[in-house]
Amino acid sequence: MKSKYPFPVMIMHWLTFVLVVLAYFTGGDPTVHFLSGELHIFAGVSIFLILFLRIIMILIYRVELPVNKPISVYQKKIFMLVKYALYSLLFLVPVLGWFTLSGLTESYQLFGINLPLISNSWDVEIIGETHEFLGNFFMVLIGLHALAALIHHYVFKDSVLKSMLYFKK
Repeated sequence: MKSKYPFPVMIMHWLTFVLVVLAYFTGGDPTVHFLSGELHIFAGVSIFLILFLRIIMILIYRVELPVNKPISVYQKKIFMLVKYALYSLLFLVPVLGWFTLSGLTESYQLFGINLPLISNSWDVEIIGETHEFLGNFFMVLIGLHALAALIHHYVFKDSVLKSMLYFKK
């Protein structure tokens, strides 16, 4: 049984984290806040694309992924719930951001490249607020995810946290 995630999976995990933090701190109307708006859109598009790379990598490396023994049945259920919530939000938040951007403008250039936008007739304010709410909820889940890793490391003294950190033995 492996005790560490494969290095490419670790890279995708931490790259996703950096991009989520970038998206969070550059939030706002990208049609008004140009530089931070471009960074926010770049982070959102990157998160969306990396999600599919992460899923492909997990399928490729599935036999090499560490299996951490859960302490209880409840811990396993919470783990699965948080895991699926995080992956769902990695998909849903950028899609809602794309819908919001499509409602704010008819065209948008990201670093000189025209982004494909969709024509919409829905209420951009509600979708934008949902995008923002789910983005904030996502950050709370990430914080709980990190807290759980720290609890595993310092309280349960297992290898859950170390399995996602790259250190030579």
